[in-house]
Amino acid sequence: MRILYVVYWGALEQLGQSLVVPAVKHLAKMGADITLVTFEKKSDLANIDEMNRVRETLENDDIEWVPLEYHKKPKLPATLYDIANGIVFGLRSRLKKNYDIVHGRTYLGGLIGVALAPLIRAKFVYHNEGFYPDEQVDGGFWKKDSRIHRIANRLDNLMYARASGIVTLSFRAKAELENRSEVREKNTPVIVVPSCVDLERFHLPVQIPEGSAQNIRLVYIGSVGGRYILDRIGEFVKVARNSGIEVSLQVFNKADQGLAREMIESSGLSPSAWRLGAVPYIEMPEQLSKYHAGLFFLTQGISEHGCSPTKIGEYWAVGLPVVTTPNVSDTDEIIRKYRVGVIVEEHSEGSYRKAIDELVELLRDPDLATRCRKAAEENYALQPACERQFELYRDLVRAA
Repeated sequence: MRILYVVYWGALEQLGQSLVVPAVKHLAKMGADITLVTFEKKSDLANIDEMNRVRETLENDDIEWVPLEYHKKPKLPATLYDIANGIVFGLRSRLKKNYDIVHGRTYLGGLIGVALAPLIRAKFVYHNEGFYPDEQVDGGFWKKDSRIHRIANRLDNLMYARASGIVTLSFRAKAELENRSEVREKNTPVIVVPSCVDLERFHLPVQIPEGSAQNIRLVYIGSVGGRYILDRIGEFVKVARNSGIEVSLQVFNKADQGLAREMIESSGLSPSAWRLGAVPYIEMPEQLSKYHAGLFFLTQGISEHGCSPTKIGEYWAVGLPVVTTPNVSDTDEIIRKYRVGVIVEEHSEGSYRKAIDELVELLRDPDLATRCRKAAEENYALQPACERQFELYRDLVRAA
């Protein structure tokens, strides 16, 4: 089966390195003939050594990689240009390869896929990576029911209506999608593929970091701003320190360090209590193993149901429990089932103190790291997720 796999991320970005490259390599090993189209930042395209490294690792599994340039400004014209560029490439590529499926991953990858698939007589798989229009509202970028929100929702509904198969990130999202008329009336297959973790790279350290109830090292990795409320994390750590516990915070963020610094400073957390840095993706497992717990705070809204935070799976894979806000994907259920984290019910001093007390008690458990690893293996493993995806491909090709 021949798959044109279009994703509106860069293969050199952390999301590309952690989610896209391992997934397409697994699918290729299963027998899929994959052409991968990504959108790379100009600075990454100029990094010849890294580009060659990624190209080589993909070519080792006979994956053809087409890195198109990502354009950022002006916002709308740049995005429309990228969409058109993706469609044009697909049409040209069709001259040498008859694709069975166009796999559109991310909202904009989906827009390319839904336009391209009928033009090249291929099935369309929409891999939504969350409820993008609602994420923009929850992140404060758009107003609910504004013109752009309504247009984005109509396009989202169009993709669901025209998809021959849908890949979503959580069982909560699957249940919601299966109740949509566009999906229900066609009985479109919906499979769950969470933001998987490379469990070979992210593994339990040889030695779990020592600590005590009075000395806790916390870590946060990834995006800041919008839905990712790093300022609330700063407030949480501040309350913990005010309760007499020596708590420190490490933030790993590459793209928005100025914003990260601004958000933490607005929380009133002492400069001596936290650090900001960035490390290459390949070094992240080793870095995470130095801490006692990972953090993930997200704004509340419908977009929570459709997400699947990779960082939570990465925390668990190296043995770290997570401190998280509620209703994030399927995380609440996993935390309760495996006892691998603490849920911060609301943003108040009382709720923060309660969560801190629960974390201190949890960290005393000698079996915690083993349970965290088990949670990662049973919920974020790449192999079974790719098997479900390959089976979807196979069923769609057979039905053609």
